[in-house]
Amino acid sequence: MNRIIAAFMAILGMSEHATEEAPANESVIDDMRSMALNIKAAELGINKESFPNEVFGVLMETGFEGGSFTLLFLAEGTTSLYFSNGGGIIGAGTHETVRKASSVLLSGANHFRPQTNAASDYPYPNKGEVNFYLVGFNGVTSYTAKEQDLGENKDLLSPLFHASHAVITELRQVEESRHNKASNPTP
Repeated sequence: MNRIIAAFMAILGMSEHATEEAPANESVIDDMRSMALNIKAAELGINKESFPNEVFGVLMETGFEGGSFTLLFLAEGTTSLYFSNGGGIIGAGTHETVRKASSVLLSGANHFRPQTNAASDYPYPNKGEVNFYLVGFNGVTSYTAKEQDLGENKDLLSPLFHASHAVITELRQVEESRHNKASNPTP
């Protein structure tokens, strides 16, 4: 198990399962988010020779009434989804379908990086907004847009938004499969 997944699992008090629904509170989510936004490539075991693209991490955050959710993907395979008001899915990057969708997301992030701005503050999105944070060798960049505009292909980063939702779809399918297996064990 890689170090990032292990760290997230330790924060959430989990150990045995690679994909798990995790109860969490705001301070735990804040800690996980901060860790992801401040991570260095060397901590992931990558460098510019082994990973030729600038962006090695993506956080897409969407604001809703009473909070937000964060989709996190890191180049070494970490893929997680968590909610500011508690809960989430961590360690889903071990599944091939999630890994493939996440790779498309990362590729898109590198393509759209020129449209983002350098960031040193990382506010959560307001209701109806989406924040993208792209973590790279040269720091973090950000981009904010209205969720509706992104979803309706009215924003320059709409393709990145849709790639992020493709990852969320794969996460949901993995979780549904896991729950179905747990609910219907074979003899």
